[in-house]
Amino acid sequence: MDSYLVPRSARLFPTQKSRSFHIERNTIYTSDKFNTYNDWFYFIHIDPYLRWVHAFGMVVGVIFFSISFYNFWILGLNSFPITLCLIGTFFFYFLPLLSHYYYDGGGAKSSPDSYLSTFIPVIHINLLTLTGRYDRWLRKFIIKYPFTVEAWELVERAKKLKIP
Repeated sequence: MDSYLVPRSARLFPTQKSRSFHIERNTIYTSDKFNTYNDWFYFIHIDPYLRWVHAFGMVVGVIFFSISFYNFWILGLNSFPITLCLIGTFFFYFLPLLSHYYYDGGGAKSSPDSYLSTFIPVIHINLLTLTGRYDRWLRKFIIKYPFTVEAWELVERAKKLKIP
């Protein structure tokens, strides 16, 4: 495949118009329109910039958590670096939440009572994004939920710049 499916409104720096589009879509396509809550969760994470912020936060968070637990393991209980855990928590959990406010006005985020059930799906989304396999997965998701194309105004974008 020589192209990616991306939302027409995807922007690194969202405009008021693109943010309004996301807010309206999230009002129309609520979790009750999907077979499972996690299917809806996948649906709200289609924007590539939002996904990259999430993936970045996960990677940086895991690094800080790893350093913290490594120090705890080597240096013992008295040296547990709580600051590193707090920094890891910010990147792993709060940066993705903040990105939802930035990109979609905060309407497309899961509720706190579903954080545990969406933990594996968010890791899955991040790994698909980081490994470049998200587009293939999205095309399968569209077979299950064809309205995704219209809801997100998905368009084909070339993977590589073609020089004539």
